Amino acid sequence: MENIDPKKFGIKIKEIRNQKGYSLRQVSNQSKIDDMPVISPSYWSLVERGERNIPKISTLKRMAKGLRVDESTILNLAGLSETIDNNVPSWATEKDINDLHDFLATNGQMTYKGMDLSKEQRERVDQIITQVFWEELEKERKKNER
Repeated sequence: MENIDPKKFGIKIKEIRNQKGYSLRQVSNQSKIDDMPVISPSYWSLVERGERNIPKISTLKRMAKGLRVDESTILNLAGLSETIDNNVPSWATEKDINDLHDFLATNGQMTYKGMDLSKEQRERVDQIITQVFWEELEKERKKNER
């Protein structure tokens, strides 16, 4: 997962909204998924101004619905690797996915011997961490089922 600056993310979200000609109220009203509430216009505004961290996956999906774009578009803008989403086990809950997202997002820029890892190197590290995360979570689930 690429480390995305909230201001840059917000600018991109606002560009999409403006290109589609939607007001904050419109994207808010369009963001409802199932029993989850809409995203308030004030929260949208805070995200667009970069005054909030990158939202959780469930919120990003509602943002995609509000903007009438594919979820993958918003997830990619948020720096979420397609690999992470494609390797989610069928038993994983939304909380599990959000926990992984939060963990990867808090790792920030990685360095080795004082040099920043490239985007490709960071993606490889995130893939390994993701694999270990799901393996350990599955072990914990099986242990708790006994």
